[in-house]
Amino acid sequence: MTRHLWGLATVVAGVLALGACGNDDAGNSDDHGGHTHEEVTTINGIVPPGRVTKTMESRSMISTLDGRGNEIHAVRSVRAFGTRSPIHMHEHGGITCVVEGEMTLYLEGAEPQRALPGDCYFMPPGKVMSGVNTGRTDAVMDDIFTIPAGTDIWKVVEAGQQDTQDEFDEKLATVRR
Repeated sequence: MTRHLWGLATVVAGVLALGACGNDDAGNSDDHGGHTHEEVTTINGIVPPGRVTKTMESRSMISTLDGRGNEIHAVRSVRAFGTRSPIHMHEHGGITCVVEGEMTLYLEGAEPQRALPGDCYFMPPGKVMSGVNTGRTDAVMDDIFTIPAGTDIWKVVEAGQQDTQDEFDEKLATVRR
């Protein structure tokens, strides 16, 4: 537990620092690996394992403004064993910390990154990715984002999966009211 709290505090500090430069337009290309967003079906030439689903449950831990025109969002979610997020990207990046279970980040231009309880991984801006529950139980994760006020946390880019875009969009609409 101490490892997780220390790690989360470190990550939150990092996300706050990211927020200071969260309005950077670098890396926001609409083209990844020669595919337009609507055509993306692979990451690094492979389809990530698992069945595409929304998370089983999701709740906002905090949504606030940082005083510099950015929103800070921390969301706890549960992903079922054998499932994954649709291939997506984050215009402004973010961090995932695994609380329970096991997640693997499939990220454009990188080897898959496995994370166990207490581990965190960075989701860089402008890169296509998918989070996969590669464990044998449901995974509990804390996702942390600093984004310019009014912008989206993610953009689903996997062909045929745009209906999953609303997972974060609905949460943001509720919080922003």
